[in-house]
Amino acid sequence: MAKLTYWCVPIKTDNACYNIRAKTKRDALAQVKEYSHHEWGEIEKVEVYYDDSFDLMCQAMGEGGLLEPR
Repeated sequence: MAKLTYWCVPIKTDNACYNIRAKTKRDALAQVKEYSHHEWGEIEKVEVYYDDSFDLMCQAMGEGGLLEPR
């Protein structure tokens, strides 16, 4: 089983599709600074376990999507 790790900062003023997602914590925090005109939640590390790339795509595109902070 493979694991995808990324950092997520939930947006408080809009839909979760606009959450910041980045490979590194530093990149995520830089984007928060760049888009400071929005209201952001706490940064969180997200880990997704998947069997293959199709499984990962199904998890991301399925009902409810990936479990991210809200």
